Amino acid sequence: MCIVPPTQQIASAYAVHLGRYGAVQRLARQRRVSRQRLYREAATVLTALDHTAQRQHTAALQQRIATLETRVAQLEGQLAQAIILDAHKQAEFAAVGQAEGVSLPDLHTLLRVLLGEQTPPPRVAKLGRWTQAEGARAAALLAVVDEQTGPRVQCAVIDEVYVKQPVLMAVEPDSLCWVSGRQVETLSGQAWTAELSRLPQLEQVVRDAGSCLGKGVADLNQQRHQRGQEPVADQLDHFHVLREGGRGVGRAERAAQRAQVALAKAEADRTRRQWRGLRAIGVSNRIRALRIKADLTLAVWIERDAAWQRAKAAVQLFTPEGELNTRARAEAELAEVLPQLPEAEFAAVKGLLGRPQVLTYLDEVQRKLQALPVPAEIREAAVQQEGLKRRPELLRGDSPAAAARRALLLVCAVVLAKAEGVGTLAVEGVRAIVRGSWRASSLVECVNSVVRMQQARHRKMSQGLLDLKRLYWNSQPFRTGRRKKHSPYQLLGGAMAGGSALVGSPPVDAGTPAPGTVHPQRGRMRKCPR
Repeated sequence: MCIVPPTQQIASAYAVHLGRYGAVQRLARQRRVSRQRLYREAATVLTALDHTAQRQHTAALQQRIATLETRVAQLEGQLAQAIILDAHKQAEFAAVGQAEGVSLPDLHTLLRVLLGEQTPPPRVAKLGRWTQAEGARAAALLAVVDEQTGPRVQCAVIDEVYVKQPVLMAVEPDSLCWVSGRQVETLSGQAWTAELSRLPQLEQVVRDAGSCLGKGVADLNQQRHQRGQEPVADQLDHFHVLREGGRGVGRAERAAQRAQVALAKAEADRTRRQWRGLRAIGVSNRIRALRIKADLTLAVWIERDAAWQRAKAAVQLFTPEGELNTRARAEAELAEVLPQLPEAEFAAVKGLLGRPQVLTYLDEVQRKLQALPVPAEIREAAVQQEGLKRRPELLRGDSPAAAARRALLLVCAVVLAKAEGVGTLAVEGVRAIVRGSWRASSLVECVNSVVRMQQARHRKMSQGLLDLKRLYWNSQPFRTGRRKKHSPYQLLGGAMAGGSALVGSPPVDAGTPAPGTVHPQRGRMRKCPR
Protein backbone atom coordinates (compact mmCIF):
# COMPACT_ATOMS: atom_id res chain seq x y z
CA MET A 1 0.00 0.00 0.00
CA CYS A 2 1.42 3.35 -0.99
CA ILE A 3 1.46 5.96 1.72
CA VAL A 4 1.87 9.58 0.73
CA PRO A 5 4.66 11.29 2.70
CA PRO A 6 3.53 14.17 4.98
CA THR A 7 5.59 16.68 2.98
CA GLN A 8 3.63 15.90 -0.18
CA GLN A 9 0.33 16.19 1.71
CA ILE A 10 1.42 19.57 3.04
CA ALA A 11 2.43 20.63 -0.50
CA SER A 12 -0.97 19.55 -1.80
CA ALA A 13 -2.70 21.58 0.92
CA TYR A 14 -0.54 24.59 0.13
CA ALA A 15 -1.34 24.36 -3.61
CA VAL A 16 -5.06 23.94 -2.99
CA HIS A 17 -5.53 26.70 -0.42
CA LEU A 18 -2.64 29.12 -0.96
CA GLY A 19 -1.36 28.51 -4.48
CA ARG A 20 -2.00 30.74 -7.46
CA TYR A 21 -4.29 29.89 -10.31
CA GLY A 22 -3.16 26.65 -12.01
CA ALA A 23 -0.94 25.53 -9.10
CA VAL A 24 -3.04 22.41 -8.46
CA GLN A 25 -2.84 21.35 -12.12
CA ARG A 26 0.91 21.91 -12.28
CA LEU A 27 1.52 19.94 -9.10
CA ALA A 28 -0.68 17.08 -10.33
CA ARG A 29 1.28 16.89 -13.60
CA GLN A 30 4.53 17.03 -11.67
CA ARG A 31 3.52 14.14 -9.39
CA ARG A 32 1.60 12.37 -12.18
CA VAL A 33 -1.58 12.11 -10.10
CA SER A 34 -5.08 13.45 -10.47
CA ARG A 35 -6.22 16.78 -9.05
CA GLN A 36 -8.87 15.00 -6.93
CA ARG A 37 -6.07 13.23 -5.10
CA LEU A 38 -4.51 16.57 -4.24
CA TYR A 39 -7.84 17.84 -2.94
CA ARG A 40 -8.22 14.70 -0.77
CA GLU A 41 -4.70 15.17 0.65
CA ALA A 42 -5.47 18.84 1.43
CA ALA A 43 -8.64 17.78 3.24
CA THR A 44 -6.65 15.21 5.22
CA VAL A 45 -4.21 17.91 6.33
CA LEU A 46 -7.03 20.21 7.44
CA THR A 47 -8.65 17.43 9.39
CA ALA A 48 -5.36 16.67 11.11
CA LEU A 49 -4.86 20.32 12.00
CA ASP A 50 -8.47 20.97 13.13
CA HIS A 51 -8.27 19.22 16.60
CA THR A 52 -12.05 19.69 17.12
CA ALA A 53 -12.41 16.64 19.33
CA GLN A 54 -9.38 17.66 21.37
CA ARG A 55 -10.75 21.16 21.83
CA GLN A 56 -14.08 19.77 22.96
CA HIS A 57 -12.34 17.53 25.46
CA THR A 58 -10.24 20.43 26.71
CA ALA A 59 -13.34 22.64 27.08
CA ALA A 60 -15.10 19.91 29.06
CA LEU A 61 -12.10 19.61 31.39
CA GLN A 62 -11.95 23.37 31.87
CA GLN A 63 -15.66 23.46 32.68
CA ARG A 64 -15.18 20.72 35.26
CA ILE A 65 -12.26 22.61 36.78
CA ALA A 66 -14.40 25.76 37.08
CA THR A 67 -17.22 23.77 38.68
CA LEU A 68 -14.84 22.20 41.19
CA GLU A 69 -13.28 25.57 42.04
CA THR A 70 -16.75 27.01 42.73
CA ARG A 71 -17.57 24.05 44.94
CA VAL A 72 -14.29 24.42 46.82
CA ALA A 73 -15.03 28.11 47.44
CA GLN A 74 -18.48 27.22 48.78
CA LEU A 75 -17.07 24.57 51.08
CA GLU A 76 -14.38 26.94 52.34
CA GLY A 77 -17.05 29.55 53.09
CA GLN A 78 -19.09 26.97 54.99
CA LEU A 79 -15.98 25.83 56.84
CA ALA A 80 -15.25 29.40 57.92
CA GLN A 81 -18.71 29.54 59.52
CA ALA A 82 -18.68 26.01 60.87
CA ILE A 83 -18.31 25.34 64.58
CA ILE A 84 -16.54 22.30 65.89
CA LEU A 85 -18.82 21.00 68.63
CA ASP A 86 -16.14 19.38 70.72
CA ALA A 87 -16.32 19.05 74.50
CA HIS A 88 -15.08 22.61 75.03
CA LYS A 89 -17.71 24.12 72.74
CA GLN A 90 -20.45 21.99 74.28
CA ALA A 91 -19.46 23.22 77.74
CA GLU A 92 -19.57 26.80 76.48
CA PHE A 93 -23.02 26.11 75.09
CA ALA A 94 -24.17 24.75 78.44
CA ALA A 95 -22.69 27.62 80.48
CA VAL A 96 -24.10 30.37 78.25
CA GLY A 97 -27.46 28.62 78.14
CA GLN A 98 -27.62 28.42 81.92
CA ALA A 99 -26.60 32.07 82.18
CA GLU A 100 -29.46 32.90 79.81
CA GLY A 101 -31.92 30.92 81.92
CA VAL A 102 -32.26 27.82 79.71
CA SER A 103 -32.75 24.58 81.63
CA LEU A 104 -30.33 21.68 81.37
CA PRO A 105 -32.86 19.31 79.74
CA ASP A 106 -33.58 21.94 77.08
CA LEU A 107 -29.84 22.35 76.49
CA HIS A 108 -29.57 18.59 76.11
CA THR A 109 -32.33 18.65 73.48
CA LEU A 110 -30.74 21.52 71.56
CA LEU A 111 -27.36 19.79 71.54
CA ARG A 112 -29.03 16.70 70.13
CA VAL A 113 -30.26 18.81 67.22
CA LEU A 114 -26.83 20.37 66.65
CA LEU A 115 -24.82 17.16 66.92
CA GLY A 116 -27.16 15.08 64.78
CA GLU A 117 -28.12 11.46 65.10
CA GLN A 118 -24.60 10.10 64.70
CA THR A 119 -23.17 11.78 67.82
CA PRO A 120 -25.06 11.43 71.10
CA PRO A 121 -25.18 14.65 73.17
CA PRO A 122 -23.73 14.82 76.70
CA ARG A 123 -26.04 13.72 79.45
CA VAL A 124 -27.89 16.27 81.53
CA ALA A 125 -25.76 15.40 84.55
CA LYS A 126 -22.57 16.11 82.64
CA LEU A 127 -23.93 19.45 81.43
CA GLY A 128 -24.71 20.27 85.05
CA ARG A 129 -21.18 19.40 86.16
CA TRP A 130 -19.72 21.59 83.43
CA THR A 131 -21.94 24.48 84.49
CA GLN A 132 -21.04 23.94 88.14
CA ALA A 133 -17.35 24.05 87.30
CA GLU A 134 -17.82 27.27 85.36
CA GLY A 135 -19.79 28.76 88.25
CA ALA A 136 -16.88 28.10 90.60
CA ARG A 137 -14.54 29.71 88.12
CA ALA A 138 -16.87 32.72 87.73
CA ALA A 139 -16.88 33.18 91.51
CA ALA A 140 -13.08 33.37 91.56
CA LEU A 141 -13.10 35.86 88.70
CA LEU A 142 -15.81 38.02 90.30
CA ALA A 143 -13.81 38.20 93.53
CA VAL A 144 -11.08 39.99 91.57
CA VAL A 145 -13.38 42.14 89.46
CA ASP A 146 -15.48 43.29 92.42
CA GLU A 147 -12.40 44.73 94.06
CA GLN A 148 -12.10 47.16 91.16
CA THR A 149 -15.77 47.81 90.41
CA GLY A 150 -16.86 48.22 94.04
CA PRO A 151 -15.05 51.55 94.62
CA ARG A 152 -16.65 52.94 91.43
CA VAL A 153 -20.21 52.55 92.72
CA GLN A 154 -21.59 55.80 94.14
CA CYS A 155 -25.29 54.96 93.92
CA ALA A 156 -26.81 51.52 94.46
CA VAL A 157 -30.35 50.27 94.03
CA ILE A 158 -30.90 47.38 96.45
CA ASP A 159 -33.56 44.76 96.97
CA GLU A 160 -34.03 41.14 98.00
CA VAL A 161 -35.20 38.30 95.82
CA TYR A 162 -36.26 35.00 97.34
CA VAL A 163 -35.23 31.66 95.85
CA LYS A 164 -34.55 28.72 98.13
CA GLN A 165 -32.68 31.25 100.26
CA PRO A 166 -32.77 35.07 100.25
CA VAL A 167 -30.48 36.76 97.74
CA LEU A 168 -29.12 40.26 98.34
CA MET A 169 -29.32 42.17 95.06
CA ALA A 170 -27.58 45.47 94.32
CA VAL A 171 -27.42 47.27 90.96
CA GLU A 172 -25.60 50.42 89.91
CA PRO A 173 -28.42 52.31 88.14
CA ASP A 174 -26.53 54.35 85.56
CA SER A 175 -24.71 51.35 84.05
CA LEU A 176 -27.15 48.63 85.22
CA CYS A 177 -24.11 46.80 86.55
CA TRP A 178 -25.10 43.92 88.81
CA VAL A 179 -22.69 44.58 91.67
CA SER A 180 -24.03 42.12 94.23
CA GLY A 181 -25.96 38.86 94.18
CA ARG A 182 -25.15 36.93 97.33
CA GLN A 183 -27.22 34.21 98.94
CA VAL A 184 -27.62 34.39 102.72
CA GLU A 185 -29.11 31.90 105.14
CA THR A 186 -31.28 34.46 106.91
CA LEU A 187 -32.25 37.97 105.89
CA SER A 188 -31.21 40.62 108.40
CA GLY A 189 -29.98 44.16 108.69
CA GLN A 190 -26.48 42.91 109.56
CA ALA A 191 -26.32 41.02 106.26
CA TRP A 192 -27.19 44.17 104.33
CA THR A 193 -24.70 46.22 106.34
CA ALA A 194 -21.93 43.78 105.47
CA GLU A 195 -22.94 43.76 101.81
CA LEU A 196 -23.06 47.55 101.51
CA SER A 197 -19.72 47.86 103.29
CA ARG A 198 -18.11 46.36 100.19
CA LEU A 199 -18.90 49.63 98.36
CA PRO A 200 -16.55 52.13 100.04
CA GLN A 201 -17.49 55.12 97.82
CA LEU A 202 -21.23 54.65 98.19
CA GLU A 203 -23.09 57.97 98.45
CA GLN A 204 -26.75 57.06 97.93
CA VAL A 205 -28.94 53.99 98.35
CA VAL A 206 -32.34 53.60 96.70
CA ARG A 207 -34.54 50.96 98.34
CA ASP A 208 -38.10 49.99 99.09
CA ALA A 209 -39.69 50.11 102.54
CA GLY A 210 -38.38 46.71 103.68
CA SER A 211 -37.44 46.65 107.35
CA CYS A 212 -34.18 44.74 106.84
CA LEU A 213 -33.10 47.16 104.13
CA GLY A 214 -33.80 50.16 106.37
CA LYS A 215 -31.99 48.64 109.32
CA GLY A 216 -28.99 47.73 107.16
CA VAL A 217 -28.62 51.29 105.84
CA ALA A 218 -29.07 52.74 109.33
CA ASP A 219 -26.37 50.46 110.77
CA LEU A 220 -24.05 51.33 107.89
CA ASN A 221 -24.49 55.06 108.54
CA GLN A 222 -23.85 54.50 112.23
CA GLN A 223 -20.59 52.74 111.45
CA ARG A 224 -19.60 55.50 109.06
CA HIS A 225 -20.37 58.11 111.69
CA GLN A 226 -18.09 56.33 114.13
CA ARG A 227 -15.30 56.34 111.54
CA GLY A 228 -15.88 60.01 110.75
CA GLN A 229 -17.21 59.38 107.24
CA GLU A 230 -20.14 60.95 105.45
CA PRO A 231 -23.40 59.02 105.81
CA VAL A 232 -25.07 57.31 102.87
CA ALA A 233 -28.14 59.14 101.57
CA ASP A 234 -31.12 56.86 102.15
CA GLN A 235 -33.68 57.28 99.34
CA LEU A 236 -37.03 55.53 99.69
CA ASP A 237 -38.40 54.09 96.49
CA HIS A 238 -41.03 56.12 94.61
CA PHE A 239 -42.17 53.43 92.20
CA HIS A 240 -44.00 51.24 94.72
CA VAL A 241 -45.42 54.25 96.56
CA LEU A 242 -46.85 55.86 93.44
CA ARG A 243 -48.15 52.55 92.17
CA GLU A 244 -50.03 51.93 95.42
CA GLY A 245 -51.49 55.43 95.28
CA GLY A 246 -52.58 54.83 91.70
CA ARG A 247 -54.43 51.73 92.87
CA GLY A 248 -56.41 53.84 95.33
CA VAL A 249 -57.42 56.22 92.55
CA GLY A 250 -58.19 53.24 90.32
CA ARG A 251 -60.64 51.86 92.88
CA ALA A 252 -62.52 55.16 92.86
CA GLU A 253 -62.48 55.17 89.07
CA ARG A 254 -63.90 51.65 88.85
CA ALA A 255 -66.61 52.53 91.39
CA ALA A 256 -67.60 55.51 89.24
CA GLN A 257 -67.64 53.35 86.12
CA ARG A 258 -69.84 50.73 87.80
CA ALA A 259 -72.27 53.43 88.89
CA GLN A 260 -72.43 54.83 85.36
CA VAL A 261 -73.03 51.35 83.91
CA ALA A 262 -75.83 50.69 86.41
CA LEU A 263 -77.42 54.04 85.57
CA ALA A 264 -77.24 53.33 81.84
CA LYS A 265 -78.89 49.93 82.32
CA ALA A 266 -81.71 51.45 84.39
CA GLU A 267 -82.34 54.14 81.79
CA ALA A 268 -82.43 51.51 79.06
CA ASP A 269 -84.94 49.52 81.13
CA ARG A 270 -87.19 52.57 81.51
CA THR A 271 -87.04 53.26 77.78
CA ARG A 272 -88.02 49.66 77.06
CA ARG A 273 -90.98 49.84 79.50
CA GLN A 274 -92.21 53.12 78.02
CA TRP A 275 -92.02 51.67 74.51
CA ARG A 276 -94.17 48.72 75.66
CA GLY A 277 -96.64 50.99 77.45
CA LEU A 278 -95.79 49.75 80.95
CA ARG A 279 -95.63 51.85 84.10
CA ALA A 280 -92.12 53.14 84.93
CA ILE A 281 -92.67 54.79 88.32
CA GLY A 282 -90.47 52.36 90.26
CA VAL A 283 -87.82 52.44 87.58
CA SER A 284 -87.77 56.25 87.60
CA ASN A 285 -87.16 56.30 91.34
CA ARG A 286 -84.34 53.81 90.94
CA ILE A 287 -82.82 55.88 88.15
CA ARG A 288 -82.97 58.97 90.36
CA ALA A 289 -81.07 57.16 93.13
CA LEU A 290 -78.53 55.70 90.68
CA ARG A 291 -77.93 59.14 89.14
CA ILE A 292 -77.21 60.60 92.57
CA LYS A 293 -74.81 57.74 93.28
CA ALA A 294 -73.13 58.08 89.88
CA ASP A 295 -72.63 61.83 90.38
CA LEU A 296 -71.27 61.24 93.86
CA THR A 297 -68.80 58.52 92.80
CA LEU A 298 -67.71 60.61 89.82
CA ALA A 299 -67.07 63.60 92.08
CA VAL A 300 -65.12 61.38 94.49
CA TRP A 301 -63.02 60.03 91.63
CA ILE A 302 -62.29 63.48 90.25
CA GLU A 303 -61.42 64.81 93.68
CA ARG A 304 -59.12 61.91 94.55
CA ASP A 305 -57.43 61.97 91.17
CA ALA A 306 -56.78 65.72 91.43
CA ALA A 307 -55.36 65.32 94.94
CA TRP A 308 -53.24 62.37 93.89
CA GLN A 309 -51.87 64.21 90.86
CA ARG A 310 -50.80 67.01 93.19
CA ALA A 311 -49.13 64.47 95.49
CA LYS A 312 -47.29 62.91 92.55
CA ALA A 313 -46.15 66.31 91.32
CA ALA A 314 -44.91 67.18 94.81
CA VAL A 315 -42.23 64.44 94.72
CA GLN A 316 -41.03 65.17 91.16
CA LEU A 317 -37.65 66.77 90.55
CA PHE A 318 -39.20 69.70 88.69
CA THR A 319 -42.49 71.28 89.65
CA PRO A 320 -45.35 71.70 87.17
CA GLU A 321 -44.13 75.29 86.73
CA GLY A 322 -40.72 74.05 85.52
CA GLU A 323 -38.81 75.07 88.66
CA LEU A 324 -36.39 72.86 90.56
CA ASN A 325 -38.16 71.24 93.48
CA THR A 326 -36.87 71.46 97.06
CA ARG A 327 -37.58 69.50 100.21
CA ALA A 328 -39.34 72.43 101.91
CA ARG A 329 -41.65 72.99 98.95
CA ALA A 330 -42.41 69.27 98.55
CA GLU A 331 -43.14 68.81 102.25
CA ALA A 332 -45.46 71.82 102.28
CA GLU A 333 -47.35 70.53 99.25
CA LEU A 334 -47.67 67.02 100.72
CA ALA A 335 -48.84 68.41 104.08
CA GLU A 336 -51.61 70.25 102.25
CA VAL A 337 -52.74 67.50 99.88
CA LEU A 338 -52.39 64.28 101.89
CA PRO A 339 -55.28 65.07 104.28
CA GLN A 340 -57.55 65.22 101.23
CA LEU A 341 -56.96 61.51 100.57
CA PRO A 342 -59.12 59.05 102.56
CA GLU A 343 -57.32 57.23 105.33
CA ALA A 344 -59.02 53.90 104.62
CA GLU A 345 -57.58 53.50 101.10
CA PHE A 346 -54.45 55.65 101.27
CA ALA A 347 -53.16 54.90 104.77
CA ALA A 348 -50.06 53.01 103.57
CA VAL A 349 -49.31 55.58 100.88
CA LYS A 350 -49.68 58.50 103.27
CA GLY A 351 -47.43 56.78 105.78
CA LEU A 352 -44.71 56.26 103.15
CA LEU A 353 -44.97 59.79 101.74
CA GLY A 354 -44.63 61.14 105.27
CA ARG A 355 -41.19 59.58 105.70
CA PRO A 356 -38.23 61.94 105.24
CA GLN A 357 -36.39 59.35 103.08
CA VAL A 358 -38.89 59.92 100.26
CA LEU A 359 -37.35 63.32 99.46
CA THR A 360 -33.70 62.46 100.06
CA TYR A 361 -32.90 62.69 96.37
CA LEU A 362 -33.89 66.38 96.35
CA ASP A 363 -31.28 67.08 99.03
CA GLU A 364 -28.69 65.16 96.99
CA VAL A 365 -29.47 67.16 93.87
CA GLN A 366 -29.13 70.43 95.77
CA ARG A 367 -25.85 69.29 97.31
CA LYS A 368 -24.38 68.28 93.95
CA LEU A 369 -25.54 71.52 92.32
CA GLN A 370 -23.87 73.57 95.04
CA ALA A 371 -20.65 71.63 94.42
CA LEU A 372 -20.52 72.57 90.71
CA PRO A 373 -17.44 74.78 90.08
CA VAL A 374 -19.40 77.54 88.30
CA PRO A 375 -20.79 80.92 89.41
CA ALA A 376 -24.20 80.88 91.05
CA GLU A 377 -25.94 82.91 88.33
CA ILE A 378 -24.62 80.61 85.60
CA ARG A 379 -25.74 77.57 87.58
CA GLU A 380 -29.21 79.00 88.10
CA ALA A 381 -29.54 79.78 84.39
CA ALA A 382 -28.58 76.20 83.51
CA VAL A 383 -31.06 74.80 86.05
CA GLN A 384 -33.85 77.05 84.78
CA GLN A 385 -33.13 76.06 81.18
CA GLU A 386 -33.12 72.35 82.06
CA GLY A 387 -36.42 72.69 83.92
CA LEU A 388 -38.18 74.45 81.05
CA LYS A 389 -36.85 71.92 78.53
CA ARG A 390 -38.27 69.12 80.66
CA ARG A 391 -41.68 70.84 80.67
CA PRO A 392 -42.20 71.66 76.99
CA GLU A 393 -45.96 71.96 77.44
CA LEU A 394 -45.35 75.17 79.41
CA LEU A 395 -43.81 76.82 76.34
CA ARG A 396 -46.70 76.11 73.97
CA GLY A 397 -49.61 78.41 73.27
CA ASP A 398 -50.28 82.11 72.94
CA SER A 399 -50.92 82.85 76.59
CA PRO A 400 -48.88 85.55 78.36
CA ALA A 401 -47.43 82.92 80.75
CA ALA A 402 -46.17 80.76 77.85
CA ALA A 403 -44.66 83.82 76.14
CA ALA A 404 -42.93 84.84 79.37
CA ARG A 405 -41.46 81.36 79.78
CA ARG A 406 -40.19 81.36 76.19
CA ALA A 407 -38.55 84.71 76.85
CA LEU A 408 -37.00 83.33 80.06
CA LEU A 409 -35.63 80.35 78.14
CA LEU A 410 -34.10 82.70 75.59
CA VAL A 411 -32.48 84.80 78.34
CA CYS A 412 -31.00 81.66 79.92
CA ALA A 413 -29.57 80.60 76.56
CA VAL A 414 -27.98 84.04 76.07
CA VAL A 415 -26.45 84.04 79.56
CA LEU A 416 -24.99 80.57 79.07
CA ALA A 417 -23.69 81.41 75.59
CA LYS A 418 -21.89 84.52 76.86
CA ALA A 419 -20.29 82.46 79.61
CA GLU A 420 -18.69 80.27 76.87
CA GLY A 421 -16.76 77.38 78.46
CA VAL A 422 -18.19 77.98 81.93
CA GLY A 423 -21.70 77.93 80.51
CA THR A 424 -21.05 74.67 78.68
CA LEU A 425 -19.65 73.15 81.87
CA ALA A 426 -22.71 74.30 83.81
CA VAL A 427 -25.15 72.85 81.26
CA GLU A 428 -23.36 69.50 81.12
CA GLY A 429 -22.99 69.35 84.89
CA VAL A 430 -26.64 70.14 85.57
CA ARG A 431 -27.78 67.64 82.98
CA ALA A 432 -25.61 64.91 84.47
CA ILE A 433 -26.88 65.65 88.00
CA VAL A 434 -30.51 65.64 86.90
CA ARG A 435 -30.10 62.39 84.99
CA GLY A 436 -28.35 60.80 87.95
CA SER A 437 -31.06 61.69 90.47
CA TRP A 438 -32.31 58.15 91.06
CA ARG A 439 -35.46 57.75 93.09
CA ALA A 440 -36.95 54.37 92.11
CA SER A 441 -35.71 50.93 93.06
CA SER A 442 -37.60 49.40 90.15
CA LEU A 443 -34.31 49.28 88.23
CA VAL A 444 -33.17 46.36 90.34
CA GLU A 445 -36.31 44.47 89.31
CA CYS A 446 -34.84 44.22 85.82
CA VAL A 447 -32.05 42.09 87.21
CA ASN A 448 -34.33 40.29 89.65
CA SER A 449 -36.22 38.97 86.64
CA VAL A 450 -33.01 37.29 85.46
CA VAL A 451 -32.89 35.31 88.69
CA ARG A 452 -36.61 34.57 88.71
CA MET A 453 -36.43 33.13 85.21
CA GLN A 454 -33.89 30.57 86.40
CA GLN A 455 -35.91 29.90 89.55
CA ALA A 456 -39.04 29.24 87.51
CA ARG A 457 -37.12 26.70 85.43
CA HIS A 458 -35.36 24.78 88.19
CA ARG A 459 -37.03 25.78 91.46
CA LYS A 460 -33.58 26.15 92.93
CA MET A 461 -30.60 28.42 92.67
CA SER A 462 -27.01 27.90 93.75
CA GLN A 463 -24.45 30.57 94.50
CA GLY A 464 -22.29 29.31 91.64
CA LEU A 465 -25.12 29.75 89.18
CA LEU A 466 -25.79 33.24 90.55
CA ASP A 467 -22.13 34.13 90.03
CA LEU A 468 -22.21 32.75 86.50
CA LYS A 469 -25.31 34.76 85.64
CA ARG A 470 -23.90 37.92 87.21
CA LEU A 471 -20.64 37.65 85.27
CA TYR A 472 -22.56 36.96 82.07
CA TRP A 473 -24.95 39.90 82.59
CA ASN A 474 -22.20 42.40 83.32
CA SER A 475 -20.15 41.34 80.30
CA GLN A 476 -22.81 41.63 77.60
CA PRO A 477 -23.35 44.79 75.52
CA PHE A 478 -26.85 46.19 75.45
CA ARG A 479 -28.62 46.04 72.11
CA THR A 480 -30.88 49.10 72.43
CA GLY A 481 -31.22 52.32 74.39
CA ARG A 482 -28.66 54.88 75.44
CA ARG A 483 -26.41 52.04 76.71
CA LYS A 484 -26.36 50.42 73.26
CA LYS A 485 -23.16 48.55 72.31
CA HIS A 486 -21.75 48.93 75.82
CA SER A 487 -21.72 46.35 78.59
CA PRO A 488 -22.33 47.20 82.27
CA TYR A 489 -18.65 46.68 83.02
CA GLN A 490 -17.74 49.07 80.20
CA LEU A 491 -20.16 51.71 81.43
CA LEU A 492 -18.92 51.37 84.99
CA GLY A 493 -15.31 51.44 83.82
CA GLY A 494 -14.25 48.27 85.61
CA ALA A 495 -11.43 45.86 84.97
CA MET A 496 -13.37 44.00 82.30
CA ALA A 497 -14.14 47.07 80.22
CA GLY A 498 -13.56 45.05 77.07
CA GLY A 499 -17.04 43.63 77.45
CA SER A 500 -16.10 39.94 77.33
CA ALA A 501 -15.63 37.13 79.80
CA LEU A 502 -14.57 33.54 79.64
CA VAL A 503 -17.25 30.90 79.79
CA GLY A 504 -17.59 27.17 79.59
CA SER A 505 -14.57 24.95 78.99
CA PRO A 506 -14.44 21.44 80.44
CA PRO A 507 -11.30 19.40 80.87
CA VAL A 508 -10.27 17.23 77.95
CA ASP A 509 -11.16 14.11 79.93
CA ALA A 510 -14.68 13.00 79.08
CA GLY A 511 -15.28 11.96 82.66
CA THR A 512 -16.40 14.10 85.55
CA PRO A 513 -14.62 17.47 85.26
CA ALA A 514 -13.08 19.00 88.31
CA PRO A 515 -13.97 22.61 89.15
CA GLY A 516 -11.39 25.11 88.05
CA THR A 517 -9.84 22.91 85.33
CA VAL A 518 -11.44 24.74 82.42
CA HIS A 519 -9.53 25.86 79.36
CA PRO A 520 -8.54 29.53 79.77
CA GLN A 521 -9.03 30.57 76.15
CA ARG A 522 -12.41 29.07 75.35
CA GLY A 523 -15.76 30.72 74.98
CA ARG A 524 -16.49 34.37 74.41
CA MET A 525 -19.65 35.69 75.99
CA ARG A 526 -22.54 36.10 73.54
CA LYS A 527 -24.92 39.02 73.31
CA CYS A 528 -27.74 38.97 75.78
CA PRO A 529 -31.21 40.11 74.48
CA ARG A 530 -32.35 43.02 76.61
